[in-house]
Amino acid sequence: MNSDIKLGVTLFSFSGVYSQRRMDLEGILKTVHEMGYKGIELVAAQMVPEYPDPSDRWIGEFRNLLEKYSLELVTWSAYIDMGIRSDRDLSPAEIIQYTRNDMIYAKRAGASIVRTQHAITPEIFKRMIPFCKELDMNLSIEMHSPHHPDVPVWKEYLEIMASPDSEGYLGVVPDFSIFQHTPHEPAKKEFMEGGFDEEKLMRVIALHDAGKSEEEILSTESFTDFEKRSVHDIKHRFSAPAKVEDLGNLLPYAPYIHGKFHYLPANCVDPTIPFEKLIPIIKESGFKGYIASEYEGGDAEHTVEQLSRFVKMNTALLNS
Repeated sequence: MNSDIKLGVTLFSFSGVYSQRRMDLEGILKTVHEMGYKGIELVAAQMVPEYPDPSDRWIGEFRNLLEKYSLELVTWSAYIDMGIRSDRDLSPAEIIQYTRNDMIYAKRAGASIVRTQHAITPEIFKRMIPFCKELDMNLSIEMHSPHHPDVPVWKEYLEIMASPDSEGYLGVVPDFSIFQHTPHEPAKKEFMEGGFDEEKLMRVIALHDAGKSEEEILSTESFTDFEKRSVHDIKHRFSAPAKVEDLGNLLPYAPYIHGKFHYLPANCVDPTIPFEKLIPIIKESGFKGYIASEYEGGDAEHTVEQLSRFVKMNTALLNS
């Protein structure tokens, strides 16, 4: 495997087992270590007590756990809670303060990257450069479906990242959801549980995969109101907003990558996201950093199995 490309995991992958109290934070870190992962992303709002202002005691205990299980905190995932007040959104000054606060605690916890959200406007993003330099921290925005590089605001973000003023302190975290082109297994299950006939759903997905529009699909046979809404949902959620070649244009500004997936079958081939095309682009680009598995299937019972399949799939692709 290319030693410059490493496999990590975002602890968001363990949301199911964590929320159901099947594992606490230490149990998750122990499991991550046993699975062979070396780097982690911590979703601070989910697993950090007293967030956004964790105590020095907790940070010390957390760093001891990282040492105990030979793990590196690569990324601290920040949260901009625009709904923290009922009467208005956060002001630019408040967003800046919350982001600076996250960066300070991330630095204390040992992270070198803070992943933020596009609630940060391009103007605010640019204003964070001096503070990034002061702390020697990278601040990166996640590009998540339905966004893609041709969205106007993302053109602004990428222009700022490419500016000499950025000096590599501002970046993007490409999330592979932007390349998802067909419904995954959890979505199919959701549609069928809602009343969508399985055979009819498979016909709809085949038409979707063939490039048929929502109107063309709905003209093929009769649909219930729920099925009509589901067809609209399929076209909206699973029409791959980004082109595979877009990844190569993002990688120069990416310190970190989200390997999003919802379900991997036993053959460890994702039928909904083209990992077999994306990983070679990463290998050829000279990228140095982590691809973090982000399991979003929601099935707590199979979390470890799914994450193990992700490692198997990507190890094979990186070694090919």
